[in-house]
Amino acid sequence: MGCCSSASTVMSSSSKAQERETIVTLTETTAEERALTQLKLIFDSIDANEDGTVSKDELKAALDKDESLGTLIKEAGFKLAYSDLSGLDTNKDGSVSWEEFEGNLKEKAVEEVAQTGGLAAAELPAHEKVTKQLRAIFDSIDANQDGSVSKDELRAKLTSDKDEHGLMKDGSFGELVKEAGFNPGFGTFDKLDTNNDGRITWDEFEKHLRETAEVEVKETGEVAAATVEEVDKDGGAAPKCGCC
Repeated sequence: MGCCSSASTVMSSSSKAQERETIVTLTETTAEERALTQLKLIFDSIDANEDGTVSKDELKAALDKDESLGTLIKEAGFKLAYSDLSGLDTNKDGSVSWEEFEGNLKEKAVEEVAQTGGLAAAELPAHEKVTKQLRAIFDSIDANQDGSVSKDELRAKLTSDKDEHGLMKDGSFGELVKEAGFNPGFGTFDKLDTNNDGRITWDEFEKHLRETAEVEVKETGEVAAATVEEVDKDGGAAPKCGCC
């Protein structure tokens, strides 16, 4: 079956909401798994120089930036004291490793996730990671680097994301579009081009895909399509068809 043979459908807002609920159900993980994923998001966001540890200055900057992190640390039974890294530096070597961060905060994190579905302290790190990874995807589709995505550019990307059976590959941008409630085989461009000016801006792109991308990040730590883009940066443009 060709990618152009899909029937055009109009998805109501209620249908989209229902599909998003289905996505969450399909990617459902245990409270412990979600807590660990979100704790790692928090840790990586604090580790500004990406050396695998958190210093006093990095912890202070993170606590000043987001008070929910301090709340998590206090609720885990630690005092907020920058001088000793709030007690998280168990072996007193002057920095907090991932193992120390996880070991000291895991129990409270699992409890919070079980009660609320997520960690408040993970909201900002998740938001920032989604912005960064969605932007990387957008820029990879914007082949002529004019700051917007044309119909041809979107068509090429969605076509390249299909396997030999015409189905969207797991973890692809096309799969992200599908999970966001859009049909990646027909009319996608018109639905993403909210103001009908013949191009998809970054604002339109982010608005339509952020919610689904944030679910992915909170469940798995990554936007899968962004990871695929990193692996397949040299992929050529796919043949054109009448999709989108």
